[in-house]
Amino acid sequence: MEVTTEAILHKLKRAGLKFTGKRQETVDFFVQNKDKYMSAKEVYEHLKEIYPNISYDTIYRTLATLLENNVIEHMEFSDDAAKYRLMCHEHHHHHLVCVGCGATFPIDDCPMNGLNDRIKDFKVINHRFEVYGYCPKCLAAS
Repeated sequence: MEVTTEAILHKLKRAGLKFTGKRQETVDFFVQNKDKYMSAKEVYEHLKEIYPNISYDTIYRTLATLLENNVIEHMEFSDDAAKYRLMCHEHHHHHLVCVGCGATFPIDDCPMNGLNDRIKDFKVINHRFEVYGYCPKCLAAS
């Protein structure tokens, strides 16, 4: 997927969605932070600076629209908070996730490749594999 605001908005327009300033600003925020998971609160706080009357409902509807159209992906973190990031690849992959700053680093090798032969009598239909830790920047800061 091309990672520019214009390309993503064009994709959404082709899907029949209307162009709005709030939607553009949300997409732009994800593009600017393309290698980081962010909470709905972080998105809200960013948009509130530009649109002081924006509501959480608008943020959640926008996030749902972007999820449905494969623009962003989400993950539940250990603190039960859903966080979102720009879809970074169209092919199957996993991530190293920094619990300090939320930065992500793709892992192209899938651990399921080695497990499939060992799993008997169970049909896997989907899986997630993320490794949590601290990136070099956060390690240096601590």
